[in-house]
Amino acid sequence: MILEFWQGGGDPLRGLAVVVRALALIAALAAAGAALFLVFASERLTREEARSARGWLSLFAVLALLCLALLWPFRAAELSGIRDGMVRWALYPEIARSDFGDATFLTAAGLVLLLFARVRTAWGAGLATAGAMLVSLGLTMGGHAVGHARRQELVALGTLHVFAAAFWFGSLPPLRAVALRRDPASAAEDILAWSRQAMVFAVLALATGAVMALMLAGPPTALVRGGYGLATVAKTAFVVAMGLGALACRFRHARLMERGDVLAGDAFRRSCTRQFLFGLVVLYLTAELASADLAR
Repeated sequence: MILEFWQGGGDPLRGLAVVVRALALIAALAAAGAALFLVFASERLTREEARSARGWLSLFAVLALLCLALLWPFRAAELSGIRDGMVRWALYPEIARSDFGDATFLTAAGLVLLLFARVRTAWGAGLATAGAMLVSLGLTMGGHAVGHARRQELVALGTLHVFAAAFWFGSLPPLRAVALRRDPASAAEDILAWSRQAMVFAVLALATGAVMALMLAGPPTALVRGGYGLATVAKTAFVVAMGLGALACRFRHARLMERGDVLAGDAFRRSCTRQFLFGLVVLYLTAELASADLAR
C-alpha cells in the first residue's frame, strides 16, 4: 500500500490487495514454519506443547487459504482495469491458467500437505516437508521472480529463502509454549537443540536474501534512490533486529534457563514475541516489494 502511493497514481483497491497479500504471505509462511517445527521437534515436545503447535498450524493454514481465495477478485479487478471486474466470472478461468493461478494452486496444495504434520508419523513428516517446499515455491512464483530476466536463478534462490525463513518465523509461536515448561532446564535443552537447527536455516535465509536483494534492487548505492530500495533497507533493518533477538535467546535466556532461572523463560517468551512482531513487519514489506513495479 505504501509503495503503491509512493510510486504515484495509487489506487486504494490495489493498496487493499497488498494488505490481503501480506496476510496471505504471513499466514502461509507461519503455517509452513509451524509444520517444520513439528517435523523437527515433535519428539521433544510435551503433549500440551504439541497440541499448541498443531493449533497454530491449523490456524495459520486456514487463514492462508482464506486470504489466497480473497486475492482472486483483486486480480480480476486488476486485469479488467475496473472495480466491477471483481464479479466478471469469465475472467477467473483465465486467472487460473496464469502465473498467478500457478502460484496460488501450488501454495494451496502445499498448505493442505502441511496439515499432515499433525500426524506424528514418518510419512506425515515427509508430506508436511513436501508441503513446506510447495508453499515456498508458490510464494516465490507469486513475486517478481517469474517475470525477471534471471527467472531461474531467482526462483531457486527464492524457494530456498522462503523455506529457510519459514522455519525461523513459524517456529516462534509454538516455541513460546516450550518456554512455559515448569522445568526451565528441560525447556532450555530442547530450545538449544532447536536453535542449532534454526541457526543453519537463518544463515541460509540471510545469504539467499542478500543475493536476491542485489539482483532485484541493484547495488547498495542504488538502494536509497527509490521506494523499492528504501523498503529493502527497512526490511533489512528489521531482519537484523530479529537476528539480534535470536542471538539473545540463544546465548543469554536459554543459558540462564539451563541453570533453573524461571524468569529467563519469561524473558525468552517476550523475545520470541518481539521477533514475531518484527517478522510481521518484514513480511508486510515483502508483500509491498512483490507488488511494486520493478524494472526487469
